[in-house]
Parts: sequence; C-alpha cells; structure tokens
Amino acid sequence: MNKILVVIACCLILLPSGAFGQARDEVLSESLQKEHQKADENEQKVRALTEKAGQISTRLTDIGNEVSRLKGHIRDQEKTLASIHEREALARRDYLALEKDKERISMELSGLMRTLWPVHMQNVRSRFNGVEDWAMFDRRFNWLADIYAATSRKLDEAKSNSESIAQNLEDQRRLAEEAERQLAQVNESKDKLLDNQYALRRNLKKVNREKENAEAELTAILGTIADLKYQLQSQKTKRFALYKNALPWPVRGRVVSGFNLKATPPARGLAIGAAEGSTVQSVFWGKVVHNDTLRGFGRVVIIYHGYNYYSLYAYLSDTFVRNGQEVEKNEPLGTVGYFPQVDGTGLYFELRFHQKPINPETWLTATR
Repeated sequence: MNKILVVIACCLILLPSGAFGQARDEVLSESLQKEHQKADENEQKVRALTEKAGQISTRLTDIGNEVSRLKGHIRDQEKTLASIHEREALARRDYLALEKDKERISMELSGLMRTLWPVHMQNVRSRFNGVEDWAMFDRRFNWLADIYAATSRKLDEAKSNSESIAQNLEDQRRLAEEAERQLAQVNESKDKLLDNQYALRRNLKKVNREKENAEAELTAILGTIADLKYQLQSQKTKRFALYKNALPWPVRGRVVSGFNLKATPPARGLAIGAAEGSTVQSVFWGKVVHNDTLRGFGRVVIIYHGYNYYSLYAYLSDTFVRNGQEVEKNEPLGTVGYFPQVDGTGLYFELRFHQKPINPETWLTATR
C-alpha cells in the first residue's frame, strides 16, 4: 500500500498545478474504489457468513434459553429432593421416638404382668379362699379389674405402637424410593444442562473466532483508509475531538449491550434495539469511506471524521449514501436491519480513534 501511495504521489507531482486538486481526488477515489471492488468480489461469501453468524446467534439464544430453563428446573427438582430428605429425617426421628415408646410400654406392661400373674395364679388355685366378707371380695374384684383394664390398655398401646412403627418403616422405604427417583431426575437434568453448556461453549468459541476475524478485517479496512490520509473540508472548522458528550445518537432506541472491552468477547461498541424502519443518522460531519457488507457486521457504513476518528454503523437494511460522499451531522445514512444480538431490528454502533475502539457513551449526548 505504501508503494502505491508513492507512485500516486509521483504522478500527482508531474501534473499541471491547475489539474492537481482534481487529479488527486480522482486518484484517491480510484484507489478507494479498488479496495471496495475487492470486497464486492467476496460479497456472496460475506453474505453467507453473515447469514451463518445469524444462525449461530439464534442457536446460541436457543441454547442459552434452554440452559436457563434447565437451571430453573434443576432448582425446583433439588427443592423437591430436599423436601423429601427433610421428611425422611422427620420419619427417622419419629421412628426413634416410637422405639422409645415401645421400650416404655414393654417395661410398664412387664410390671403389670408381674403384678397380675401371681394374683391370677393364686385365684386359680384357691378360688375365693381367705375372702372373709363381701366387702373384701368387692375390693379384690375391683383391684383385679383395674389391673386387668390397665394391662388391656397397655396391650392396646403396644399394638398401636407396633403398627405405627410398621407404618413409619413403610414411609421411610417409600421416601427412600422417592428420593432415589428424584435424584435420578436431578442428575438427568444436570446431564442435559452439561451437554447444553458444552454446546454453548463450543458455539461461543466459534462465534468469538468469527468476531476476531471480523475485527481483523475491519482493522485492515480502517488501516487502508488511514493510509490514504484524507483531508476533509469540514476539518477546517469542525474537529471531532471538541464534541465529546455532544454528539447526537445515531438512532432512537434502547441500549441492549454497552461498551466493555473486558467482556468475553470484548464489546467494542453499542448494541441498540430500534423499531423497524428507524432511520440511522451520522453523528458528525465526515466522508463515507465504506458502504458495503462486512463479515460479522452485515451491511456497514463507515464514516471518516478527520484526525483519525471514525464512526461505524452496522446491520443496516439499506443505505442512502455512496462511497466517497461527504455527509453532514445528522444526515440520514440508512435504516436499521435485523440485528441478532437484539433479537430484532437494531443498530451496532462504534467509534474509533486510530483504528482502536473508544466508548461511544462518553461522546454521545445524555438524551437520546
């Protein structure tokens, strides 16, 4: 590229002074046109890659939604499993309490039997020997009746306790089976989640590689433009650097994703969701140096604002400007197109200085 510029410079020197300005513009325009011709030759390939990137983005969205759904499902399943474990713990505590009751009942029943058995055997052997009168007989009868009644109640309590223990053991068995089934469901959901996370990671790596390639291509284009060293009429009176916090927003909409170079992958610009048909406008005076498809960005307009400042407008559905055209601040450039990141129509917007991205939100006005 430097050799080409040297040749261009030599040709310009040899031209008559009256034709110098016109020839310079023609040569520079021809050089820029050649760069765009190269892009045209790969247009079909670029469009196919853009479409593929959109499909991958849709797939990523689907996988991401499935991952979120599975995470919520797993949380619900694990809550159910925790509830089962709590019920198991309660059943075990109840079992221990029933076992203690069983020991108590057995001891009390043994005491009653030790009291009742000798009396019972004495009555069997001697019938009513030693009974002096009816009052004594009545006292002995009532006493025996109380002992028999207490023994009967204790036997009923022992039976109920035994049935409760049996039911408790059955509940524990059922809860153990339920916990086993629930754990299997939780692990099955986690297996699906793991598969989806692996798929998400694989696709993200693929998208990141494509974004890196797109970034390399964009850097190459900006480098080519920088080599041409454009001098703009607007540069004489309007310097981009003096308009920090004063640039208009390129489109009316909502910021879906902000500038963050530390993100993975880095977010070098703003993702703005906008209504279908919304007009995209230039944020500053400048010259259109790119109006074509660009891998990873769809249809793109790049404007050079002088002094190594650029603005980029991506994912346009159509454009109203041509390469080489000088534009005004707020001049319409095109309309928004489908932007995978916002899952609808929108604009991807970047600002660059010396080919490096700078945060647009520190340059745009506070109001949109």
